[in-house]
Amino acid sequence: EELTGTRSRTDKMADQGHSHGGEACSGHGHDHGHSHGAPDKAEELTDYDGEGFVEVPGTDGGLLKKILTEGSGDETPIKGNMVSVHYVGTLTKTGNKFDSSRDRSGTFEFSVGTGQVIKGWDSGIVTMKKGEKCILRCSAEYGYGKRGSPPKIPGGACLDFEVELFKWWEKEKELWEMEDSEKIELAEKHKATGNTFFKAGSLEDAVEAYTKGYDLVKEMADNDGDDGAKAKALAVALALNGAQARLKLGTELSEAATACTDALKWDPNNVKALFRRAQAKHKMSDFAAATADLDLVLGIDANNVDAKNEKSRVAVAAAKSAKAEKAMYGKMFG
Repeated sequence: EELTGTRSRTDKMADQGHSHGGEACSGHGHDHGHSHGAPDKAEELTDYDGEGFVEVPGTDGGLLKKILTEGSGDETPIKGNMVSVHYVGTLTKTGNKFDSSRDRSGTFEFSVGTGQVIKGWDSGIVTMKKGEKCILRCSAEYGYGKRGSPPKIPGGACLDFEVELFKWWEKEKELWEMEDSEKIELAEKHKATGNTFFKAGSLEDAVEAYTKGYDLVKEMADNDGDDGAKAKALAVALALNGAQARLKLGTELSEAATACTDALKWDPNNVKALFRRAQAKHKMSDFAAATADLDLVLGIDANNVDAKNEKSRVAVAAAKSAKAEKAMYGKMFG
């Protein structure tokens, strides 16, 4: 059961009408108890006789912090950054654990300072350095509010979150937020990243990077003007690079062929697109389609040695397949 502090619409309404910190669970069907009786009285936040907690600036005593492991460097995340953390949440009063990312695979990632999580996380994590581990002690206002998040978090409860910050990065804009020039620039970066992965043999990562870049520019490739021309050239390159990576993987042959077809839409005589589609069709045992594409390559470049050799291999494979099929039917009906 996840209680990662993600806010629901219901809890935002509760904030407006009933409390300052009505944060919610992450939306897995928990009963938040907003309509069951009066809110509990908020517990008093305390550092419990000098346990080493300090007030987080700007929280008016509503959020305390105790560093367990010092981080490195001087930089900290800023509002809007994506952060990667592990956390363990306990009730301050009893020490009972109510949630932990360490009980699940992978770290927890979210955009800090944007209201996706409880107020204590938004205010506390932006004070942390890379590698730092700390305890964020949240008053109800900075946690789940006067109404809590039943059954695990009582109304008005103070909470302790042991948080470890691994990394953060700038969140990419949504596609609809970008100018065409920004899409092209980011697609170029994805292409470069894909090339790095490809050279290192990380083919699945390469495919992912090429696909991200292609998705950024594919809709722009039919536009007029300089940006349209740049997007078209980039879309063709990304589609073909993705096809090559998929061919090497050998597990996404249909997608490789489709990528080549997409590239041919913008560049009908692209030899690489025809040749790689022929390779994909060959591996898929579609020998007629492979031969047709290779004939197109040789029609454009009659001296293309790779196409001649591939056509010979396709012919051999087709003959073997036909022989095997004939033998199979001979056994079945002979």
